[in-house]
Amino acid sequence: MTPFSLRRLGPEDAVAYQAHRLRGFLEHPDAFTSSFEDEEARPLAWSAARLAVDASRPHDFFLGAFKNDSLQGAVGLQGRYRPKERHNATLIGMYVTPELAGQGAALALVQELIRQARELAGLEQIDLTVTAGNERAQRIYEVCGFSVFGVMPRAVKVDDQYYAKVHMVLRLS
Repeated sequence: MTPFSLRRLGPEDAVAYQAHRLRGFLEHPDAFTSSFEDEEARPLAWSAARLAVDASRPHDFFLGAFKNDSLQGAVGLQGRYRPKERHNATLIGMYVTPELAGQGAALALVQELIRQARELAGLEQIDLTVTAGNERAQRIYEVCGFSVFGVMPRAVKVDDQYYAKVHMVLRLS
């Protein structure tokens, strides 16, 4: 039996999702393109709307890993909706708390995201970026079938320090 459970997040999870997201930004500012300062200024309604089912965004959803009813991990899928890009989506916002790290939650979240993504009409591939040097995260993505297709140097700048981003892709069909 796993020490956590997985489920889709909805608007009722907005408070926990927002707090979890902000914690990830504080603990790993180099891992995200969003910043703590920008995200902290967003109203709770933004998080609730992001987690809501929206027919105009059929490839968008977020999953949560819960331990003792507490959100300890999350990952999202964000589709692209311009006509020539509709077959693509991006894995975003992956973060598992240190309290749940090493217990298989990250792998389970990515595997479940891929499983659900395969059921979405018209979706053919998922891309993502991972900070260069984050070997643990990159290995999880590779185990799930993602492969590297490039590296963007100096992709993120945090406190005058640059970080490269490794670009990865997974074909669903």
